[in-house]
Amino acid sequence: IAKRMAKANVDPAVGMKTLEEIAAASPRGLTNAVTLANELVGGLLEAVPEVPTCPTYKKIGEAWTSGGLARKHPDQIKTKRTSDTDASRLANHVYPVIGDLPMDRIQLDNCEEVMRQLPNHLTSATRRNIARTMGRVFQMAVYPLRLIERSPIPEGFVPKSKQVKALAHLYPEDDRALLACGAVPLQYRVFWGFLAREGMREAEAATLRIRDVDLDLGAVRLDRNKTDDPRAWALDPFVAHALRTYVELCRSGAGLDDLLFTDQDGRPIQSAHLAKLFRRHLELAGVKTRRPELFETTDHRLRVRVHDLRGLFVTTSLAHGRSESWIADRTGHRSSAMISKYKRMSRTFAELDLGTLSPLNFAIPELSPVEAIAQALAALCRPAPGASSGSDPSGGSHCPSIAPENFGDHQTSKKTEVRIGFEPTCDGFANHCLTTWLPHRGGGETATRFWAPQARGEQWPYSRS
Repeated sequence: IAKRMAKANVDPAVGMKTLEEIAAASPRGLTNAVTLANELVGGLLEAVPEVPTCPTYKKIGEAWTSGGLARKHPDQIKTKRTSDTDASRLANHVYPVIGDLPMDRIQLDNCEEVMRQLPNHLTSATRRNIARTMGRVFQMAVYPLRLIERSPIPEGFVPKSKQVKALAHLYPEDDRALLACGAVPLQYRVFWGFLAREGMREAEAATLRIRDVDLDLGAVRLDRNKTDDPRAWALDPFVAHALRTYVELCRSGAGLDDLLFTDQDGRPIQSAHLAKLFRRHLELAGVKTRRPELFETTDHRLRVRVHDLRGLFVTTSLAHGRSESWIADRTGHRSSAMISKYKRMSRTFAELDLGTLSPLNFAIPELSPVEAIAQALAALCRPAPGASSGSDPSGGSHCPSIAPENFGDHQTSKKTEVRIGFEPTCDGFANHCLTTWLPHRGGGETATRFWAPQARGEQWPYSRS
């Protein structure tokens, strides 16, 4: 352009000013600057190649939440387990305002308009999360995408957290009511019960694969998680038993790489609207009638969330003497500061004697082993051949008959009578029934062996299975 101006004898001062404008022009303004130069030289310059337009904010945001940017830039952008939550925030609050604008044309005023249009009922924490999610897209546009030089969001734009609201605290009786409610799909009851007994984040549990859980040994490993700190631990034995039964009933045709937890239709559990579904299930279980405060949001209190199942795990564990390191092995907390937040409520649990959570396999009727135990008792306690009905070979008195209804909701086909001092001819009744202990008459070595082997430094006489 400078050579053409010199040949056309354009005034040097005018020509220099035009060249400076062309050099400083944005990609979109370059065409207008070249048109001005054409008028000065009195002819046409060489055609200017088309400048590619900058992608819109929505296009970049969708590429991020779909995982496309993580695959293209794995060193700078990581795949998020909560990407569907980010997608929901952007779609509901950000895209309607700036979604169709090119990234290089978005200014601070546009971002402030997004915040002004947020509904008034949103909490300060929600507003803060929306602002942070919106800003993350701009950060990626700066680098590694290199679409803009700097983010239009300045430091201090993200709202600060205001007062800390009181959290909703579930009680063990709420958990029992939820897990026993037949109106709630079995798949979700197992999922809720697992969260409350193992302390996982809901996003971590929802992405567990069957291969991540050793159902024979009773262990779980979590290689990918929020804090990028792989961890593994031993499952509660009752949780392991419940998961084995659950897999047989609901995931029998699944492979090792398939999800462990799904909904009743076999689809992945989505974190979007999961809290609303959780509250609906609690309502079906009658918890809302007994504790309506769990479903109310005020200026000082939050309504119950799925994350409160994790809080229930920490609270009950502290109330029953579990160490912070034992809890952190399961929850993944990196410091004791977060665990300490539950100490006050754990003391309340202990003072009120609220008890602990019911064993998962007993709390869910479909997974309960009670019927099998009842049948085993009936078989073991059947009178020996030749013994008269109701007689006690040892000369002791009879215990009251145990009716089938005393074994829970399951019915047995046989009446079972348990007698004090009765011992089968096999190697000890305790070897066969881990949940029922019969007192032995007269004490002595036999009674000590069956009642307190650990007190004498021995191993239990039965296998784990």
